[in-house]
Amino acid sequence: MTAYEIMNDIKELEKNIEKCLEKIEQFAAENNALRTRMEELTQEKARLMQKNDQAKTRLESMISRLRNLEQAV
Repeated sequence: MTAYEIMNDIKELEKNIEKCLEKIEQFAAENNALRTRMEELTQEKARLMQKNDQAKTRLESMISRLRNLEQAV
């Protein structure tokens, strides 16, 4: 193998390494965005579960009052 061929191989390897590094940076950015979105969704889920529990409590209270009214009549 000649020095010229070795230099071409090295340049090709450098290009491949640069492409790999760009992909790593892209994946890291996507990963960060996904982690942020996951945290947002987790918080939204917690808020929705809390609202659901509150609605359930109010509904149970209304049912209890209706039953009490029925018994009073």
